[in-house]
Amino acid sequence: MDAIRDLVIKAFAVDSIWSIIIRGIIWIVIAMIIIVSVDNPNYDVSSKKLKANLGFFTMFLLLSGGLIYLLFGIGAQ
Repeated sequence: MDAIRDLVIKAFAVDSIWSIIIRGIIWIVIAMIIIVSVDNPNYDVSSKKLKANLGFFTMFLLLSGGLIYLLFGIGAQ
């Protein structure tokens, strides 16, 4: 249990290289999901899927960021 706890602490510590590696892995996974989901030989269909996926991803980031700020950011002032 201590090894898992240490790994989680290193993953979220600002001064740890593991936090950078984990964030990089998360972004690579997200990018691969977007790339694979829009892969289509038809340019028009591929372009529409790319716009839809990126729009959904942007909306998700904004909404989740706003909700996290409302949940945890009020007391930090």
